[in-house]
Amino acid sequence: MNSSFEILISKLSQRHQKSLKWFMDNKGIKIKGWPEPLSKDELLLTMAKGIYKPKDLEHALSIRLSLNGPYDDQLTELENGKFTLKYYQENLTVHKRDLEYTNIAMNKCINDVVPVGVFIQRKSKPNPIYEVMGPAIIKKWEKGYYALNGFDNKGEF
Repeated sequence: MNSSFEILISKLSQRHQKSLKWFMDNKGIKIKGWPEPLSKDELLLTMAKGIYKPKDLEHALSIRLSLNGPYDDQLTELENGKFTLKYYQENLTVHKRDLEYTNIAMNKCINDVVPVGVFIQRKSKPNPIYEVMGPAIIKKWEKGYYALNGFDNKGEF
């Protein structure tokens, strides 16, 4: 029987499925330095922005929480690998936020129920460590924050 995660990603392109499966397969893993791309053209996240939306995908692929970032993101770790996350939208300026392609892609994930991968920076430079929290569903946007629910270790939420 397929998990909720597998059912939700089954409608996506092979490239998108492969990337999201990476997040599920590496859930809970801590990575020293910057995570390696899956291939030359398949990045999992970007240093440029907290929300990564690859140019060849309609949806956001991943989000990254940085230590000492400008936003008041709130992560709560639960049992069996589940988590909740309040993740602030890109751009503090209200009239510009709706024009950000990254926010548009996050909203598309809400509307189409497409998971995103979540990375958390656990240690700062010079030797940063990131943890793969795994995939999550964006449940809603409210007052500047995206509310996410992470899948458990079996792909259920």
